[in-house]
Amino acid sequence: MSISSLLQNMCADLPDVDLNAIRKARGFSSSETASRTSFASYFVSSIGVAEAMQNLSAEEVVTLHLLHRTGEVNIAFFERLYQIGEKYGTYNQKYKPVFDAVKKNLVRRGILVMAEVKLRGDTVQMERWRFALPPEFVPYLPPLLPTVTSDEPGETSDTAIRKKLLQLIGGSPAFPNDRVKIEIKDGTLHLDNQPFTAARLQDWQKSAWWMSLKTINSSVPASLSLTEAVISLLTSLAPHEWARPEDLDPALKIYSFGGNIIPAEKILHQGWELGLFSRLKVDATLLYRLAPDSIPAASPDPLPDPVSWTESNPKADSVKVDLRLVPIPHLELLNVLTHLSVEGNALQASPSPVKLGRATPEQRNFPLSLWLAEHVPAFGKALTEVNEKWGKTILHENLLFARVRDLSLRVQLERELGANLILLSGHFVAFPAASRPAVERTLKKTGFVAKTVKP
Repeated sequence: MSISSLLQNMCADLPDVDLNAIRKARGFSSSETASRTSFASYFVSSIGVAEAMQNLSAEEVVTLHLLHRTGEVNIAFFERLYQIGEKYGTYNQKYKPVFDAVKKNLVRRGILVMAEVKLRGDTVQMERWRFALPPEFVPYLPPLLPTVTSDEPGETSDTAIRKKLLQLIGGSPAFPNDRVKIEIKDGTLHLDNQPFTAARLQDWQKSAWWMSLKTINSSVPASLSLTEAVISLLTSLAPHEWARPEDLDPALKIYSFGGNIIPAEKILHQGWELGLFSRLKVDATLLYRLAPDSIPAASPDPLPDPVSWTESNPKADSVKVDLRLVPIPHLELLNVLTHLSVEGNALQASPSPVKLGRATPEQRNFPLSLWLAEHVPAFGKALTEVNEKWGKTILHENLLFARVRDLSLRVQLERELGANLILLSGHFVAFPAASRPAVERTLKKTGFVAKTVKP
């Protein structure tokens, strides 16, 4: 049910004692609550919202922020905030104390919407109550965390990222039990069996962070994993704001309720080591925030001469790439433009006409590509040829061709392969290499024999 529908139902069914409590808490006049219909409009107005919010406890503030993120909830959601009754009793016995606290502290203060909904099957009334925070109230919520303001940039570590890249040339794992593979296949750098990108590296950072904590996620509805919770909490910080680890601990108990909660200091330190956070030391206290951009976009400015992370080879047909220094966006672009290989414990990048042909004009004309064309003759030659043929030549990989003179066989192949079969002129057809077993089955079934012509 939508929040507006819950609000209409609440205003229609609200007992007078609760209406009077809300009127007093929010400062409504008698005329503004005289009509239940008009009261619904006044309820979501700004009247008295800020004042009502100021009386909330720190735990209630955190819970309301999570409620806004979650949407409509039942009474069990508030178990993270208020003490339940009998742990193994009936639903009413368990949640009656929670319900009473929610009604007294949040509903009667005019902050929460509460209404009964219809459910299938046999349910008690306690199970049918639904609660929501009107989106109009969100701007009035007090800050999620206490903060410290500083214009200092702090420090960000890229040690783990560099260790991960150095595994390509025989380096040790970035952290114990890191099983995500980084390798070069067919001239392309792969991470976790997918082509390397900056975004995929950030996914590895987050998954490595979670794995290094050795924790178990909560199975309670609306609860977040510890890593998700920390990201969400730090995202709330404004520019130049920093958070103390101890200030995250109470919020984590609510955001990750039902899971294995470990100290925020450990969580943040692990995230900092993996390059996800910046940290700042103030009066012997370490403060944290999200790294401004752990992997910033590549700059459109021309590259200097020389580039610190490259070294030309005597053959002048490739460059050595220093994995300790290469900017991640440039490594991603090299993966798009060049053929990568490991030779003599070094990453080598050489021209790849096929990759250049697949690249967009923007990628081929990016400062890195122009620098390679100027400093690596073979690359400059390949780039010139691709630019001259751009839009005139189409290259296909993993595509097989066959001449099929028999009309009935051609019809059978069309039925078998469908959209994977392309009819060409001169009795020729084309199909993906992956469809070859299906073609051979059709030939065998219809009594034909394939004759293979090797290039």
